[in-house]
Amino acid sequence: MIEYVVGPLAAVLISLKFTNHRVKKQADRITEQEQMIGRLVKVVEATDKETLRKMMVILTPMSKAVKQLQTEVGIQ
Repeated sequence: MIEYVVGPLAAVLISLKFTNHRVKKQADRITEQEQMIGRLVKVVEATDKETLRKMMVILTPMSKAVKQLQTEVGIQ
């Protein structure tokens, strides 16, 4: 008769412990992922700034040359 109480009670306690363990493990993984996303955002922002700077270095002389060519040809 006591087996009808002890068995389900033990199952509930074990499942609660397992659920708690899974929730903690998932929270740790979420924290890791958030940190990784933060690092990646910083890298992407730095890359964007560097790319913009490189584009300006390349395009500025080219635009000056096009403008000079237009004035020599008489388009403007």
